Amino acid sequence: MAISNFLNPSDEERDIQDGTPSEDEILQEVIDEHLGLQQTQDDDEEELQERSLHSVKSARQALQVLIEFTEEQEALQLDYLRGLEHLEFALEALDQESQVQSTLDTWIT
Repeated sequence: MAISNFLNPSDEERDIQDGTPSEDEILQEVIDEHLGLQQTQDDDEEELQERSLHSVKSARQALQVLIEFTEEQEALQLDYLRGLEHLEFALEALDQESQVQSTLDTWIT
């Protein structure tokens, strides 16, 4: 038995060819990866996933920092502070809407 037949049996080769990329396509993907020619689509998807990790709590904390900064600055107009406070109220409402009411059964057991 030849070593090539042992490593790549012909009956398995037919199963592999039914929906998987060819050897040339796999080789091209590996070359592109090592040359830095990866698809930017994968990078965009990862960035979207990373961006969606913020919670209402972290947004409220960041907004509180902005409000404190605005209050300390005399050069900024009062309108900016009012806008940030309006956004803070909207985030509080969003946080309250996301809370789920539970029963007293959870406290007893």
